[in-house]
Amino acid sequence: IAILVGFKPALDAYRVGSGSEMEVHQTFSPLQDMTYCKSIETVFEAIPSSILQIYALILAKEKGLDAIVSILVSAATIAFTSSMISYDWDTSPKQRRKVPFQYGFIPDKASSRAICFLSMMSLSFAHVMLRTFSCALLAVTNKRWLTYYIVLDMGLFFLYKIVRRDFFYFVNFNGIVRLAMSVLQRFAIKLLVDFIMLIHLRGPCEMGGFWFLVTLLLSMAGSVGSVYLYSAHYEGDDKLDVETLQTVLGILGAVWVSSAISFTLVMRRTYLSTFYSLDKASDYFQKVSLNAREDQDDIKSDVLNYHPDVYRTWGDELLKPWTLKNWDRWEEEKPAWFTDKWIDHVPNEYIPYDWRVKYNKTKGRVEDPQMRRRSSLVQVKMLMGGEEEK
Repeated sequence: IAILVGFKPALDAYRVGSGSEMEVHQTFSPLQDMTYCKSIETVFEAIPSSILQIYALILAKEKGLDAIVSILVSAATIAFTSSMISYDWDTSPKQRRKVPFQYGFIPDKASSRAICFLSMMSLSFAHVMLRTFSCALLAVTNKRWLTYYIVLDMGLFFLYKIVRRDFFYFVNFNGIVRLAMSVLQRFAIKLLVDFIMLIHLRGPCEMGGFWFLVTLLLSMAGSVGSVYLYSAHYEGDDKLDVETLQTVLGILGAVWVSSAISFTLVMRRTYLSTFYSLDKASDYFQKVSLNAREDQDDIKSDVLNYHPDVYRTWGDELLKPWTLKNWDRWEEEKPAWFTDKWIDHVPNEYIPYDWRVKYNKTKGRVEDPQMRRRSSLVQVKMLMGGEEEK
């Protein structure tokens, strides 16, 4: 109903602002829900319309001021949406508690927060304008070149993830389903960073800090390249002069650089490395486990909800001793996160042997190979007249 009457954005904002928690029947938290909805709306509606507006303006014989203002307002709206999403994620008390090494670059002081947000917004504005402007110029010059540009840019990101063995997303699926979800997620993440500079997606599980920085620099280079190709190869009567294009590029570049400097100066410097970090998803979850205190079982337990690939290389050293040591206590205390669904995600070798036997009877756990061998020996002894070992 909220979607049909156009009340969904206000409802999402209220849930996030009031700190509403995810309920048992919900798949996404309020913050995740708002992020997905706004991202989809921006990428598939706002960005295409902005490119079309610039495309039409370039081809128009008379460049009206109203059209230029409309383009600037659209870019500012996109920048505000992008900055607000990143702001909400970074200032979320839950995220700062769970992942203090990733969330917290926005300072606590009110005036500093305002400057940081405005810097993020102006940086995003310049990025959006540069990216949409370069795409429109390439489309006017040669539409195939625009296709090559987007495919090559996307292909480099995919290749980067594949070479580093970080392509598969951390969702707990296998086979073709996991492959399809990974392709879809990586594609969506690249589009969001390419066109709206969503800072939140610099995390190791998404784009990664290093490629986030590379993407920003490639967008700057792409805008310069598109101006050159347009000036050198477009022969239409309505062709813009080089001086105009260079002026637009210079202004947007100046806004980008000054905003980046302002943002860097006001943010918490300890988080600067997250904007060029080479950490992968497995490194991220390892840090989550290492940073969790002894009384934060809920944070460490969340790692086991994801695919074993993200903790396979270090899980036996950090997670296995922890689960074996505390399992009896969890069964007695029954914390909220200790559910049948969570237990089903835990590898069998991370569960104490006695509990594995019980789960095999009561919770549909896969039978332990050691238990299967033991049962076979017991049956043989009983057939030969012996007694079962206690």
